[in-house]
Amino acid sequence: MKNTCLLISSLAVLFLGYRQATTSNQLTTASTGTSNISSAITMVAGSEPGEPMIISGTIYLPDGKTPAKGAILSVWHTDAEGNYIKGGGGAGEEHPRIHGRMKTGSDGKYEFRTIKPAPYPNNSAPAHVHGHVSAPGFPEYPIVYFFEDDKLITDKNRSELNGHRGGTPSIIKLTRDRNGVWVGHRDIILEYVKPSNETMKLQW
Repeated sequence: MKNTCLLISSLAVLFLGYRQATTSNQLTTASTGTSNISSAITMVAGSEPGEPMIISGTIYLPDGKTPAKGAILSVWHTDAEGNYIKGGGGAGEEHPRIHGRMKTGSDGKYEFRTIKPAPYPNNSAPAHVHGHVSAPGFPEYPIVYFFEDDKLITDKNRSELNGHRGGTPSIIKLTRDRNGVWVGHRDIILEYVKPSNETMKLQW
């Protein structure tokens, strides 16, 4: 009987230890999702073909003045040949090769360094960077960046392209710095967008 009690006690201790370790691992996994994300990222290696580009800005709360702390901005785009994946034409957006994610600090600032994307092959859509933005109290929703010098932006489609979410014009101006790098700026003003199929979580 004494041995039986001892065995039960040992099993109980082992079970408790396993349960605590499992719970601890789950919490660690859950908490590392966005906790270590930087507000400034580099999305491509130095050997990536294409013209270097830096885009930065500040994410604000709906008042357009208060920086949004803890906002998550995910961005992705085509390469210098207009592909999301190697040799993939316009396909592969679900798992794009060039992508990144940022998280703002108390100043609301973000920055991503990448290459200037090319338009889809054999397509009339202007070159662009896709984005998803979210923040505490603001579910994830899509935004997009277009570029002022793109020949595929016309008087006819300009209004429509500029009408995407983000709180500021979707078409941004790029200028070259003294190192020949394209530099652009866009602030984002958050809004509450009811979740839908369009706001589903990204697959990367």
